[in-house]
Amino acid sequence: MKALIVGLGSIGCRHLNNLYQLGLRDLSAFRFRNLTPPIMIPEKVTIYNDYERALTNHPDIVVIANPSSMHIPYSQQALEAGCHIYLEKPISHNLNDTQELTDLARKKRKVILVGCQLRFHHNLVAIKEWLTQNLIGNIHSVFCDVGEHLPDWHPWEDYRQSYAANENLGGGVILTLIHELDYLYWFFGKITQIYAIGGHKTPLKITAEDTALLSMLTKDKIPIQLRMDYWRQPSVRKLHIVGDRGEISWNYYSGQAILQNENKIIKKSSLPDTWERNDLFLSIIKHFLDCIENRSKPLIPLTEGIEVLKIALAAKESLKKRRVVDL
Repeated sequence: MKALIVGLGSIGCRHLNNLYQLGLRDLSAFRFRNLTPPIMIPEKVTIYNDYERALTNHPDIVVIANPSSMHIPYSQQALEAGCHIYLEKPISHNLNDTQELTDLARKKRKVILVGCQLRFHHNLVAIKEWLTQNLIGNIHSVFCDVGEHLPDWHPWEDYRQSYAANENLGGGVILTLIHELDYLYWFFGKITQIYAIGGHKTPLKITAEDTALLSMLTKDKIPIQLRMDYWRQPSVRKLHIVGDRGEISWNYYSGQAILQNENKIIKKSSLPDTWERNDLFLSIIKHFLDCIENRSKPLIPLTEGIEVLKIALAAKESLKKRRVVDL
């Protein structure tokens, strides 16, 4: 199987190395800047500076890992060339041509998987199962918290030049940290209302929002609050769900999810000592390859990627207009 990686930033290099680790040897990459990759990549990877020429090599799969604002046109070209697509999150910075991309993928009968690897996290998989089994009963409230320090992400580059910092490239904390919106959608379904406050609140020199506090309501009338920012040290990623028969809490950095009732632990999910963050990326890329081989439905299909993007864009609209947005 041939694979083409679009973009050789940190995530593109990670996917390239993981595909190599999984046994793929016919690997190529497209990049429009002749910079040294920030991470070591395998030898004998063909580097292209022309995307159309890269596609003439007839790759079976294309990994779209360039800035968010470029995802849709590059995906369309890959589909036209007959390729399956691993599409990094978020799928775009707006909804333009997302329906056309959906129709084209259906017409070409190609797999598109959206790169939200947290759906493969052992703790979140356990929480999804607990919720499916209704172990804490009716959900009363949800609080989610994620915060990271943007300048620490890529020490080899000026954070001000990264896509995450630039509004016109699809940056900002809401789109860049969209993983939380994705797994909340996965757990609780469609969001019907959203209200956001925040904006550019920290000393970071960026053109997009670095802080967002979102209040959301699901189709089942579950209230959710989500705090996101680019400022915190150390990083935070937590979830707390309150139901009428118990509570669920998760801490990404401790690697534990707990279901408890009346101060008694009923269920617990802990990561193995051997777990590494890259296990998430290996799991999702394996799933992508399995979907292609077995013609099975991806766990994160393009349709869900579009729904989650709609939530993120509604949050950004609410932030700018200072009002509740209905979805």
